[in-house]
Order: sequence, then structure tokens, then C-alpha cells
Amino acid sequence: RPHPRPEGLAATVAEALDAARLAATRPETGHFLHVDQLGMAQLLLEWTRTDTFEPAARALVAPLRDAPGELVRTLAAYLDAESSIAETATVLGVHRNTVAARIARIEQLLGVDLSRPDERLALHLASRAVILSEE
Repeated sequence: RPHPRPEGLAATVAEALDAARLAATRPETGHFLHVDQLGMAQLLLEWTRTDTFEPAARALVAPLRDAPGELVRTLAAYLDAESSIAETATVLGVHRNTVAARIARIEQLLGVDLSRPDERLALHLASRAVILSEE
């Protein structure tokens, strides 16, 4: 939203940049997101920009980056879709069996169980941060 006076220009541009970055990481089509819809996502975005988080995120998903099948993007889409294989398949434009195989491969490569909330949260934040840093 526009902030008044010349000094508000920096805040306006910062909010627009945050909205654009967050929209770019979302699996839904279109890259528009109003700043009033950011809420907690904006707070998390700021946290993931820290000097300590980004290297940790990259290290966490590193085994997925060299494997075929866009595994980091699949992981982010799967977690965005609340573990719905069908919805993830629709978002990615692939067959649901492909998504199921990729998720099994992700769990194997990372040595994680995606049904565990702490692991899901860490991987969700990490995958989003890595995707965001690459765009």
C-alpha cells in the first residue's frame, strides 16, 4: 500500500518487494499478493533472510539439489498443499504417482519422516528459502 510523504516511499517499496517475493514462492498460479495478506508469511520471510538461516536451509536440502525431479520444488509444493499428493500433482502438472515417488525419494535422501511436525516445518521453511533465493 502507498505510504504518505517521501519517507514513506521506502516502506512502500519494501512491502511491494516482500509481496512479490512471497507470491513467487506460492504454488498457485499468478504472482500477485496484496501486502495486507502477508501476515505471518512476511515475518517468516524476514527471518529466512538472516545470514544464518539461508546457509542452514541450503545445507538441509542439499541432498535434493543434485537429484533429478525438481525435488526441492516438489517438497515445497507438497508442504504448501498440506501433504495432498493430488493437489501437489495438479500444481506441478505431473501425475500423482510421480509426486508419491518423489516424496518417498525426498524422505529417503533426507532421512526424514514428513509426518513429523518439526521436520515438516524445518523443511517447509528451508525449501521456500532456497527457492526464493534462486529466483
